[in-house]
Amino acid sequence: MKSFLQRAAFALAVSVSVAAPLVASAQPSGTLTVALPAEPATLDPHKGNTRYNYLFNSNMFEGLMVRNDKAELVPGIAESHTVSPDGLTYTFTLRKGVRFHDGSPLTAEDVKFSLERATNPATKNPLLNFIKTIDKVEILDANRVALTLKEKDAIFLKKLTFAGWIVPRAYLQQVGEEGFARRPIGTGPFRFVSRSINERIEMQANEQHWGWVPKVRTLVLRTVPEDAVRLGMLQTGEADIVAEMPPPLLDRISAIRGVKTLSHPSGEIYWLVLNIKDGAKESPLLKREVRIALNHAIDRQAIIKNVLRDQAEQIPGVLAPSVSVVDPNFKPYAYDPARARKILADAGYPNGFKIDMYGSVGRYTLDRDINLALANQLKAVGVEVNLNLWDSAKWVSDLPKKYYPMSYQAFGNTIFDPEGLMIFGVHSKAFWSFYRNENVDKLIDESLSITDQNARDAHFQKIDRAMHDDASHIFLWENKILFGIRDRVTWQPRPGDNVYKFWTASVGK
Repeated sequence: MKSFLQRAAFALAVSVSVAAPLVASAQPSGTLTVALPAEPATLDPHKGNTRYNYLFNSNMFEGLMVRNDKAELVPGIAESHTVSPDGLTYTFTLRKGVRFHDGSPLTAEDVKFSLERATNPATKNPLLNFIKTIDKVEILDANRVALTLKEKDAIFLKKLTFAGWIVPRAYLQQVGEEGFARRPIGTGPFRFVSRSINERIEMQANEQHWGWVPKVRTLVLRTVPEDAVRLGMLQTGEADIVAEMPPPLLDRISAIRGVKTLSHPSGEIYWLVLNIKDGAKESPLLKREVRIALNHAIDRQAIIKNVLRDQAEQIPGVLAPSVSVVDPNFKPYAYDPARARKILADAGYPNGFKIDMYGSVGRYTLDRDINLALANQLKAVGVEVNLNLWDSAKWVSDLPKKYYPMSYQAFGNTIFDPEGLMIFGVHSKAFWSFYRNENVDKLIDESLSITDQNARDAHFQKIDRAMHDDASHIFLWENKILFGIRDRVTWQPRPGDNVYKFWTASVGK
């Protein structure tokens, strides 16, 4: 059997035809102001690793492939591509007429420079793992670039779209990395205008875009960490969209005249991670029966209703319904505290046991309240939880040390494929994993060579079922993102996405 880092072969060469660009007919007009709880750490697309970096990148930069407003993978600055029969070489034909925001033409040299920069360890690109299979980038002629991989990757295009941003070689070399991060240039639907750190980023429509010109002329991203302040901006009209509002504010948002609410499935799954790999040793969590009992101890629907105000959907395993095909016959663990106590007793813990649990405050929506609710429900079946609540920075910094016996976590959708979760958060060799199961590892390894989407869906359902049966985690829910939007705004997030692209938004009077 192939190892985790190897890819099995897939067969025939693939040729992808050109997708017709979506061209806006009217000239862009108006200003759209979006209030967000945080901002990008950097404006360099090869340096950032937060959701707000991805948001900025998606509006400002492009790759050889892009995702459209329906989150579909379509040709970007490359109008087509082919894949060699051995699956190792991707040849891209560049789209003619693509220009950077400063008017300079995009060339094959820019593509080669960008991908070599993104995969150079010296760049310290936090997204390197997604495209580390790239071995070399060759310019075949003025319009064609070949990417050769070290090993086959069934979803290489999905990963490349997420991490393979193209930047202008000449400009970046001229101004240097710091200069580029201060005034970035890309080819995307919006161009950079200005930034006031911790306050705002202003962008303008790229009216020379090759495929889709935004409907709004000016896009302003305001950084407003306080929920109440974002709510006030919506009330006064200072903001057209306020994002990631806490569910308890739902009624207050709905009561504002001229405002609508939008509840959007995020593609992000939440679970209580159980450490059965690193430092577990004598932990009760090593027993499958104990993990099953803990799953029966949690009343997910009560937390969803009373804490999250129905801004989440219960899941039976780890697949997010908004982005993955979940078996409709696959049911979550039933809430049954009596059954949980009996299973614990049969497993040798008639009086329960003590365990440490670690949670963040301020990292996830209502995470303090949810951590307390989870701990109390476990206590009700005899599990005495020593709950440690830390600020987000402390919790995140200690997470890689892998000493948390239990921890409330989330895992987002970045590449629109369950592999992102599996290879980074489940497989025993994954950096973020607290789990070890040889059968699940084997199934994940096998998934890396499955190219047919229907076959991938069926295979990941099999992995989902195996993890559920092993009670690998305490499975919770896929959360929803709550927006407040003024009636004059027309906009819809991409399905299952928590990275917002605004080139389809429009603003009325």
